[in-house]
Amino acid sequence: MLTVTLFLSLFHVFVGNETKAFIQIFDLMDQNKTSSMDPALVLEEELSEDLFLMPDKLIYDLHEYEYMKSHEKKVINATNYEVSLQRLIENQVTYKHPLSKMLRLAPGDNAAIFIDDDLTSGEPTQNLLMGSICHYGQTPSPGLDEASVILCPMDEPPRFSDISLFEVVGSNTGCKGCKQDNILETEQVKDALIFTIDDTNFKWNVTIKYDDKEVCSEIFEFGDSGIYTLHLKLTENGTALASGEVSFECYLSVATAPSNFWLPIWLPILILILFILLVVVLCLMNKAYPRVREVVLTKLGRWNEGEEKKEECASTRLNSLDTFRGLAIAIMIFVNFGGGKYYFIEHAAWHGLGVADFVFPWFMFMVGVSIVLSVQSQLKRNTSKKEILLKVAIRFVKLFLIGVFLNSGVPPGGVVLTDWRIPGVLQRIGFSYFICAVIEVLFIPRLTGNDGYGGERLTVPVDDNEYNEHGKFLNEDKENPDKKLNNWKFGQGVTTDTPCIGKSLLYHTWPQWIIVAIFTALWAAITFAMPIPGCPTGFVGAGGLADDGLYPNCTGGAAGFIDRLIFRSNIYMTPTCQKMYKTIVTYDPEGILGSLMAVITVYTGVLAGHIIVLNKTSKPATIIRLLVLALLTGVIGAVLCKGSLSGGWVPINKNLWTPSYVMVTSSTAYGLLALIFFLVDHQGICCGAPFRSAGKNSIALYVGSYVLGYHFPFNWATQETHAALMLQAIVGTVSWLLVGLYLDAKKIYYSI
Repeated sequence: MLTVTLFLSLFHVFVGNETKAFIQIFDLMDQNKTSSMDPALVLEEELSEDLFLMPDKLIYDLHEYEYMKSHEKKVINATNYEVSLQRLIENQVTYKHPLSKMLRLAPGDNAAIFIDDDLTSGEPTQNLLMGSICHYGQTPSPGLDEASVILCPMDEPPRFSDISLFEVVGSNTGCKGCKQDNILETEQVKDALIFTIDDTNFKWNVTIKYDDKEVCSEIFEFGDSGIYTLHLKLTENGTALASGEVSFECYLSVATAPSNFWLPIWLPILILILFILLVVVLCLMNKAYPRVREVVLTKLGRWNEGEEKKEECASTRLNSLDTFRGLAIAIMIFVNFGGGKYYFIEHAAWHGLGVADFVFPWFMFMVGVSIVLSVQSQLKRNTSKKEILLKVAIRFVKLFLIGVFLNSGVPPGGVVLTDWRIPGVLQRIGFSYFICAVIEVLFIPRLTGNDGYGGERLTVPVDDNEYNEHGKFLNEDKENPDKKLNNWKFGQGVTTDTPCIGKSLLYHTWPQWIIVAIFTALWAAITFAMPIPGCPTGFVGAGGLADDGLYPNCTGGAAGFIDRLIFRSNIYMTPTCQKMYKTIVTYDPEGILGSLMAVITVYTGVLAGHIIVLNKTSKPATIIRLLVLALLTGVIGAVLCKGSLSGGWVPINKNLWTPSYVMVTSSTAYGLLALIFFLVDHQGICCGAPFRSAGKNSIALYVGSYVLGYHFPFNWATQETHAALMLQAIVGTVSWLLVGLYLDAKKIYYSI
């Protein structure tokens, strides 16, 4: 049943029917109310096409909670309806109240009728009702994560003679530290004012003013694509009336129910659970029945015993590294395809974390791991450091140019050279890779033989991620198998017989740590000490409405100022903070200053690479050390941000790529790598599919998804609903995972 409901929800289409009108009646009488702030009941009636041809006299019974259509047809204008209300006591009609004005409805029109105790005498009476009609024409059409609110200020007798004097002030409670007196744009339609709530993911503080005087103020919670009626209820009493004081309360009622925000999120969770179960079953079958693969490939005509044995002996590749890299690229593609437009999946508006904020640093973390394996692989081939550095430089240039090329594909009419974005994702990856690869080549020794031990030169190609008995840091001498290289000394190998062993990894990599410290200090000095025209020194806010709207042009502080100064208009035009904080200046999340700290993210991956290589013979030791680093970086990050997602000494911020952001995301990367390493390489519980295949062609899948992202089956025109967009993101991501599986099956691998 749940599956059917999910399926139907994805293809549900709401089509407005212009042959009907819609009336809602809200009972606000005190004796009928179940809550101090809610109407007692809401009666709804759709007037269909036949009623427009032969209109009825509609009678609503407030106590029986249902309406009664009079059988006596009254011939009136087809677009006029006479509405009356009656009160029943013990099934006897005690009072019948016709509204003072005729309600004229056309097909597609909407109206709200509010009924309350008659307070004109100062006290509620037993048998008197008062009512007002709010005619607001066609139904508003709020967008995704938006809501439309219909303000109905009419009352009997009228106290708001000029509806244009109303002013609506609203503030998003999710906008921390924002300016509060933000006037919302309103539109007068017949008897009502209509305004839009542009972010229903958070509660809103709404204040209604009339002629600069506050009428009412409440905090409301709105739903996605919902339509609400806001009525001003008179709350005066006899004493207040005599003194001329008038007070009102705001009553918010649902005119059109919002869409189910949470239902679509269960679809990917259900698919993920089923997928994990399927992979586990297949891996267990492959482990329990090793000949299954041979039988299947034989029937397909693809079994080659010689090739299988050669592949098995030549490489014992660390599948966990490809799996983690593939998982990161899969989530990155899913996020780039929208992720269903859920706010917690997308990037945080400014300070804080969303799911999307983890995947980029995870991928860069794996870049650091690959640097260690690649450099040591080439050193083992006796490749000169000069040649390695040349390859590193060429790869950096390729990544940068591809990134700039991808930036040219966004505008539908072709790139505008004056607005062609220069920074980008691949550019940041390329820069961070270049710095970390250079310091790895320059300061990590080439492991050569010492006293006849461990100097075997490789004669077979070694992949960047190959992990076999030819070794990386750890070598064996065939004649002395007990003598192993287990430590470092600059310029030569170190054996277990070498005196004064026990030098720590930190000691032997001190030049790298100095460079890391310099990059961190440089970021901190520029961010917190550099003067910025028109902005406070050390400003790290979002600008716009943030910080009470005092610094609207200071988005990103020093980071934003540097990018706008150097790149001018050749940067990102729609930062994540623009919608919530109403920012008015551009900001690039992959700018120059943040790239300094991105180098630190890659270097945390370099440390993980060192751990994996140095603990080759002890996989439990690898897992323990990764978990220790996960705990250490997590504690450092928590201290920097004081355990807060949006505050602390150094807030967590992906746009600024702050040190706290680096530590927190690196902590999750260490922990996740330890988990995948345990499941895939240590215990062999799962084989890593399909993410392992995606990890072998990660850059190709990323570039492909970017270039072909607007083509079917990765993208198609659909409704702006969470359900439809979630389906599209899942189909697009799964399609690229299938592409990765196909390329892996064909042994096709693209590298830069």
